[in-house]
Amino acid sequence: MRAITLGGALLFTAAAAQALPDLLIVAADSNPPTAEMTASGKFASVAVFDARSGTPTLPQVLQYDVILAYSNSIPLDPIGLGDVLADAVDAGRIVTVATYGMSQPWAITGRVQTAGYNPLGIATTGDVSGSLTAVVPADPIFRGVTLSAVSYFHNSNFAHPTLAPGATLLATDGAGINMIARSASRRVQGMNLFPGSNVGSNAEFFELVANIVSRSSGAVPSASNPIPTLSEWSLILMALSVVGIAACTPRLRSTRGTERLTPA
Repeated sequence: MRAITLGGALLFTAAAAQALPDLLIVAADSNPPTAEMTASGKFASVAVFDARSGTPTLPQVLQYDVILAYSNSIPLDPIGLGDVLADAVDAGRIVTVATYGMSQPWAITGRVQTAGYNPLGIATTGDVSGSLTAVVPADPIFRGVTLSAVSYFHNSNFAHPTLAPGATLLATDGAGINMIARSASRRVQGMNLFPGSNVGSNAEFFELVANIVSRSSGAVPSASNPIPTLSEWSLILMALSVVGIAACTPRLRSTRGTERLTPA
C-alpha cells in the first residue's frame, strides 16, 4: 500500500510538471521577456532564439510546445521565419505572433501570414488607445487578469490588423482596433501587443501575455511528448506496486531551465 501511495504521488507530481509547456521565444529584439515569462510559472522552460541573426530550423522549434514570435528589428529572414512557424503549427505546436510581427517593415511574413494561420493580418499602422476590452470575457486568456489594470507600451508603429476569416476576435483596444485573436484552427494567436521587457509595460500586462502564449490552460501536450491516458497511468501504478520501487523513486524535476539557442 505504501508503494502504491508513494508511486501515485510521484506520478501526479510528474504529470503536473509535464502539463507545463516549454516555451520558445523567437525575437528580433535585444530584450525578450525571458524573466517575465519564467516568473509567470506557466512554463516548464523558456528558451530564446535571436531572429536578428538567424532563423530557427523546424527541428529546433519542435523541441517546444508553444512559440512566441515577435520583432523590434527586421528579422534576418522574415519569409523563412514565417514558413518555419507555419510548419510548426502544421506539426501541432501553438504559435503566437506579436507586435511588430504584423507591422511593416518589421513584419514576420511567409506562410504564417497566409489563410488559416495568423488571425491578425498585416495592414496599416498607427497608434492604439492603450486600453484593452475583452470581446470574449470568459476566454481562459483573461483568467486572473484585470484588464483595466493592464498598462502596455504602444506607439504609432503598432498594426491596425485585419481579422482573418473564421478567426475569433478576443480583445480590441476599445476604439475599434483588433488586439488579440485566435485562428479557426485554435493553434495560432495574433497578439497586437509588444512583449519586449524594457518598455515600461506592467506586471499585469505580462500576466496577460503569459496567459495568451500558454493559452492559460497549463496543459499543451506536444506530438512528441503526449500526456499518458488514464489507462496508461493505471498500468504504471500497477507496475510500481508489483515491483515495489515506488518508495525509492527519486522526485522528477526539469533540468532544461532557461536557455538561449544559437542561430543556425
